Amino acid sequence: MQEKNSSLTRSWLVVLSAGAFFFYSFIQMTLFSTQEMKTYFSETLSITDPATFGVFAGMFLNACVIFLIPAGILLDKVSVKKLIMGTLVLATASVFGLAFVKNLQLAMVFRFLTGVSHCIAFMAPLRLAPRWFPSRRLALVTGLVITFAVSGGLISQTPMYWSITALGGQTTMILNGFLGVAILVLVSIFVKDRPAEDFTDSVASSADTLPFVKGLKIAVTNKQNWFAGLYIGLLNLSVLLLGAIWGTNYLKFKNPDLSSEVITSIIGMIFIGTMIGSPLCGWISDKVKSRKWSMLVGSLVSLLIMMGIMFTANLNAGILYVLFFLLGLVTAAQTIGYPVIAESNKDNVLGTANGFSAVLIMGMAAIAQPLFGTLINLFGGETVASYNQAIYLMPVSFSIALICTILMYDTFKK
Repeated sequence: MQEKNSSLTRSWLVVLSAGAFFFYSFIQMTLFSTQEMKTYFSETLSITDPATFGVFAGMFLNACVIFLIPAGILLDKVSVKKLIMGTLVLATASVFGLAFVKNLQLAMVFRFLTGVSHCIAFMAPLRLAPRWFPSRRLALVTGLVITFAVSGGLISQTPMYWSITALGGQTTMILNGFLGVAILVLVSIFVKDRPAEDFTDSVASSADTLPFVKGLKIAVTNKQNWFAGLYIGLLNLSVLLLGAIWGTNYLKFKNPDLSSEVITSIIGMIFIGTMIGSPLCGWISDKVKSRKWSMLVGSLVSLLIMMGIMFTANLNAGILYVLFFLLGLVTAAQTIGYPVIAESNKDNVLGTANGFSAVLIMGMAAIAQPLFGTLINLFGGETVASYNQAIYLMPVSFSIALICTILMYDTFKK
């Protein structure tokens, strides 16, 4: 029994230490959650309109879309720990670069490089989890990893606001860089590629024998990877569109009487809801023994909550806190899509499948972030009417996610 407990503790240390990189990368992805951080970079880099800022912020996700499949292939063929260490160094160096840069083009390069590193940060814990935990625990473990990662988005909210207000944008970014150094030490101590005996049904060398083109073809032709990837990406827009960049602006124009700190706190409820909802949705999926129906309910209720936010007039701060918390809680059903991918692919192609699905996941946000800014300009600039029009991206996305769940098949323990 003691040996079993020791093995379980080791499994958690490995996966959550890898998840610490995901947590750190999530801070970088949601770096512009507060109006204060957007203002700091807009002034430092001389950005004057929402569309340009959307392009700058979107460089992170553009890098993800380009490099996720190569990263997934590397995770099938190279030591996961070595990849984490190398890309974490890249991420930390880029954060320090953003702390001192004054040129927009160079800042875009640093932003792009943090996106490159996110490819490994995002997929490495999901690659390690099936090796260290059995299938019956996979949805719960994945949910807890996502909770840990999303807490990075919460750090980008009120704590970042306080830091910028007290210390300034540059000092905040320098502290951000030193956090990456601390996580690098943690990863070097605890992360390990495989247990002595893993739960997968393939040996470590099997990935090396699968040709690149064949592995990619298997991943791309698997419809489950398409449906699950789109589902995750579309529900994840609650975090990556509203939570990461445009939510504070939307609430500022929709509810001008609210203070900047209150608005930031309300948007932060998306992250708190997602942190609680990720393991909860995973646990529910394991308990009801169905991935599909849990995901279907999640997308349907997400759509209803979003419609409530958009169309209910005169919402006070208290109600907004509740609605945005519920939005994060329910859209956390996206977490269930990750075990669907794991259960729909063999181990020797899982990294490639995760990479392909992640392209869809991040691709949704990479399109939506600058598109939202473009729509604002198209509908007349930064006005209440333009934000009310642009926000229709959310219910449309949730509706498509609902269709994806109808088309996929259930994978629980298959």
